Amino acid sequence: MEHSEKPAVVLLVRVDGNFGGVERYILNLAENLDRRFYYPVVVPLANHGELERQSVEKGLPVEFIPMSGRVRILPAVRRLAEVVRKWDAGLIHTFGLRSNTLAGLLRRPPSLPWVIRLPNINSADYANPVRGWLSHEFNNFWIRRANALQVISPHLEAYVKRWRHPPRRVYYIPNGVDPAVYDPSRFTRPVRAAWGIPEDALVIGSAGRLDRVKGFDHLLRAFRAVLSSHPAAWLLLAGAGPDESRLRQSARTLGIGHRTVFTGYVADVRPCLAAMDLFVCSSISEGVPMALLEAMAMEKPIITTRVGGIDSILENGAEGRFAEQPGWECLAAAIEDLIGHPEQARHMGRAARHRVLRDLTTGRMVEKVQTMYHEIRKEA
Repeated sequence: MEHSEKPAVVLLVRVDGNFGGVERYILNLAENLDRRFYYPVVVPLANHGELERQSVEKGLPVEFIPMSGRVRILPAVRRLAEVVRKWDAGLIHTFGLRSNTLAGLLRRPPSLPWVIRLPNINSADYANPVRGWLSHEFNNFWIRRANALQVISPHLEAYVKRWRHPPRRVYYIPNGVDPAVYDPSRFTRPVRAAWGIPEDALVIGSAGRLDRVKGFDHLLRAFRAVLSSHPAAWLLLAGAGPDESRLRQSARTLGIGHRTVFTGYVADVRPCLAAMDLFVCSSISEGVPMALLEAMAMEKPIITTRVGGIDSILENGAEGRFAEQPGWECLAAAIEDLIGHPEQARHMGRAARHRVLRDLTTGRMVEKVQTMYHEIRKEA
């Protein structure tokens, strides 16, 4: 990459709502871009939330854009235009349908390229199938008009390239984490005592946004089955979200509330991961979840559903275990199997961290993103 005297300003645009994997990705990218070439500005939309708070805390420049409602688009587009002019932006990188819509309606000069990041096939993210289909088609409309599309799995790359009118350029860039930050040797299990979990307990856990698509209903039922044969087991769920109250009630209804810990929002998930003996990803719709990568880096034995691009980062039987069928029964069977083979589980955890070290680091991810930026700016 050629060095220029002035780095290009990159606007990272995202609705600031529930803080999850996409938001952690944005912060990870913004903190690690090479400032000789690219200068990040985080642009949260609609809410003064955790993305804005953490960006400010980390010393990242922030430009908040208010949106009084989902249909109040044009004032937000005008505000985005002001931000582009203020920073003399060299690139816009958007994350999600609303941010894609703002960038799509912006009258961009040809010298201002636009990248969309697509983590999954978003139609499955909606309980209402009609709304899911409409959102999916609308998002695809903007994807075809952007200068480039960033996808996070080979599965997604193949999907978009099969379109009758595919995107102009498609970049497969896997997510990455910093293995030094998620180093299991740096953490013990302080969170166990904090949540009333005995030190010698078997802890099954997960982390993520408490939302329908994460499949935590299945995990609660799977844990109930496991608890019947392992009465000393606990379930630790790290995260917050719109389904938190309902899931808490479900745990009580299932008779497992006394052994289920809901941490609520945690700014640092690493102590929670350190407290777990097994990490379960129960998602019914997914891309490549950051929480899963973080658990892999922490050497946690992984049990996961086979959704999205997870099979592109985890080898079944070597680096983790897939529940091959949807529903709680297969999750419970996979959990029971790993509990019954502790040495195999430990070996899988070590292999998972090795996979991160080899292929899925922040450094590799940022290098590929910067190559993408460089190539589309050369074409602009």
